[in-house]
Amino acid sequence: MGNWYKNITVRGPQQAEIAAALAKHGRRCYLTPTRDAVTVVFDHRSDEEGDPRELGDLALTLSSDLACPALAAAVFDDDVLLLALYDAGQQLGEYNSAGASTLSAAALVRAFRAPRRAAIVWLLLESPRLPLFMFESFRHRLLLRALGQPPWAFATGYRYIEKGEPPEDLGTAELRHVDGSHPGAGG
Repeated sequence: MGNWYKNITVRGPQQAEIAAALAKHGRRCYLTPTRDAVTVVFDHRSDEEGDPRELGDLALTLSSDLACPALAAAVFDDDVLLLALYDAGQQLGEYNSAGASTLSAAALVRAFRAPRRAAIVWLLLESPRLPLFMFESFRHRLLLRALGQPPWAFATGYRYIEKGEPPEDLGTAELRHVDGSHPGAGG
């Protein structure tokens, strides 16, 4: 059985700002520390929903509320990678490793301020699944690396953290838990 996970990478706002926005919307999440202006959100409701629109809706909301880029990422059984990029409340494109895509490498490198990496990001988005990418989580990991992001979004979702499997290079104690479904809890 392959990886099944969903998360959102936010660029710009600090962890506390993101936590406040999530609590305001009644979300239950884990947040990584902010490193190099990047924070990863692992949302309970998005992770539980089979429909990736829940994740995209939350990424759009965060992008709008915080006026920043937000990249929603979902991997389904390591067979499909879905990405959706938002900036300041506008969708900039979607990527589907198994179908049609509108997300450009240029938009990704602009959003994550990695202009010198445009060629490698383009190659990662355009490469066919086989023989290079037997597992779509591997493509996701290489995209994170190419965009200069910490590896925290790789192969991690809310359920993994709940089971005691924190993101790579982080301990569970380094994560912030937000429980907006119970005012005054978490955060």
